[in-house]
Amino acid sequence: MLRTMYCNFNTDLLRLRQRSVRLNGIATCLRLEEIYWSIIEELAREESLTVGKLISRWAMEMDLAHESIWNFTGYVRVVCVVQLMRRTNSAHQLENSNTPSLPAAHDAL
Repeated sequence: MLRTMYCNFNTDLLRLRQRSVRLNGIATCLRLEEIYWSIIEELAREESLTVGKLISRWAMEMDLAHESIWNFTGYVRVVCVVQLMRRTNSAHQLENSNTPSLPAAHDAL
């Protein structure tokens, strides 16, 4: 079996899962790949929030920025990636202080 550098992961992470959440009091469903749910759960745990409260916070920040987002699920995916990039960038900054930092989450989105 060929092992690759980029595709060496459990394919269960690609599986879509629909989850009911309350976004600022409004019940809705989000359908995301397992990898994104894992990222969101970890981010929520770090902030001592439930998944729903964390995603509600992201939705509120989006509304406060007066952003018109047509694909909220895509927005959630991008927030996850930006958060991971920030972590990676922070780790690299510790090693190399000449690396520019990423913009704030609301600026990047």
